[in-house]
Amino acid sequence: MTTISELTTLNFFVGGQARLSQSGRYADISDPSTGEVIARTPLCTEEEVNLAIQSAKEAFPAWADTPAMKRVQVLYKFRDLIDEHLDELTRLVCTENGKVWEEAMGDVLKAKEVVEMACGVPSLMMGESLMNATTGYDTTLYREPLGVFAGIAPFNFPAMIPMGWMLPLCIATGNTLVLKPATMTPMTSMRMLELLYEAGLPDRKSTRLNSSHL
Repeated sequence: MTTISELTTLNFFVGGQARLSQSGRYADISDPSTGEVIARTPLCTEEEVNLAIQSAKEAFPAWADTPAMKRVQVLYKFRDLIDEHLDELTRLVCTENGKVWEEAMGDVLKAKEVVEMACGVPSLMMGESLMNATTGYDTTLYREPLGVFAGIAPFNFPAMIPMGWMLPLCIATGNTLVLKPATMTPMTSMRMLELLYEAGLPDRKSTRLNSSHL
């Protein structure tokens, strides 16, 4: 029988750093195909949630001020890392969610599709202008980052929804995100987040990209 000490205990991320929750409370993550408990995820305290929100607020101004062309360089590399780790990510989806291999891989590839779309943000965020919209007036439209977003993901698509529908477009457009993966299936999102930092997503203390990230 697997003991608690042998289980993988997940951390939570704030400002690019993995942290051990001080709540002392955990939820089991089970492999649906066997019923075996394979890991445990922290049930974070209110203070820890507020810490994540505050970190996202502090990161927002510099990230929003980073040119869109530089922001999407992170996503280009993230896309390549998804390809490189496709089998690993597929296996994670199978293990914690119970999908068959082909469906699990489709889940990961759907996330990759949105990452690729988000790489087009420099064009998607272009504004509009019209000279002489009315006598003596021109009009100009800008698309700007809004601030901190929150994403609460369901369990059924642990790659596609949090790391596809939620995260790529949010950060590509210059916003920041506080992501809460599903308690039942957080391992895929956490691994993809590690890959995102490997791709060059800056932490809170270095939110503006520098040449080492490009």
